[in-house]
Amino acid sequence: MIHHSTAKLIKISNALLTQTKQGRLTWVPTNKLDNFEVSFPDYSVRISNKKGGPLLPHFGQFEVEIYNNEGRVIETGTSDEMKKEAIPEASHIEEVLSELHDLARRQALGTDKALDDLLSRLNSA
Repeated sequence: MIHHSTAKLIKISNALLTQTKQGRLTWVPTNKLDNFEVSFPDYSVRISNKKGGPLLPHFGQFEVEIYNNEGRVIETGTSDEMKKEAIPEASHIEEVLSELHDLARRQALGTDKALDDLLSRLNSA
């Protein structure tokens, strides 16, 4: 049986991944370790890795939370819950959320800039 809000959360997750790849979203770290957020006018979305942690991103259970403008969680879903849905997009949700989490983490923490800076310094030494 398809749970309509979970199906929508899967579609939102796919759209977030696409727009993150295109550089259209700005992810920031939150006050919780391995938790990243993107904001919209009336809502924000957080993604976190509940089991794997930052060094084992592919071994986690990912969670997506949607907050309203008052800071209240209005919807949440985990990769384990979403993959049970009987829609085609659900079969790859773990990969989608893993990649989204990795891209959000790299962007929010400035990973690519740090690596480029280190390479530049090492090459000029």
